[in-house]
Amino acid sequence: MQALLQPLLPGFGINIGGATSIDITREGIDKAYGLKRLSEQTGVALDKMIFFGDAIFPGGNDYPAKHLGLDTVQVRDVAETKSVVGAIAAWLV
Repeated sequence: MQALLQPLLPGFGINIGGATSIDITREGIDKAYGLKRLSEQTGVALDKMIFFGDAIFPGGNDYPAKHLGLDTVQVRDVAETKSVVGAIAAWLV
């Protein structure tokens, strides 16, 4: 799908958004952009963040977080995300 759409939409980024969607955004406006802005606004350094996503693979809409250098956790769904976050939170307390 990406290969078909990319020539039709120059200047846009096209990423797989998990199993059911495709993200089409202006080039450079992706999750890495958002995470950098979040870091700037909150003062939380990128190396102190953990990113959870279901499409952390090249071409996936979560991959920019990994490419940015954040620690990432691949999850399947909301239930698994809650479980992993709960385990991390319990370990921190």
